[in-house]
Amino acid sequence: MENEYVLMVIMVTFIIGMSATEMFKHYLKARQLGLSATDNGQLEDKVTQLSLQNQALIERVQVLEKIVTEADITETNSQLAQQIEALR
Repeated sequence: MENEYVLMVIMVTFIIGMSATEMFKHYLKARQLGLSATDNGQLEDKVTQLSLQNQALIERVQVLEKIVTEADITETNSQLAQQIEALR
């Protein structure tokens, strides 16, 4: 009977120890990445900045797709030339 309690205490200690170790690993990883409560505003700013850059790149790719897929029509070429100049 006493051996069962000792075994149970050892198992509970092992589980708590492993959980604490994993939590500490997670804490160190978050700290290494610089993610803390004070950096939350900076993180949101970075996400907004990347979102704007992504949108600009999408627009540029659309213009490039038009250049590649359109036939040699003079009106289309002049419109595309204007769009290319606007991107510069």
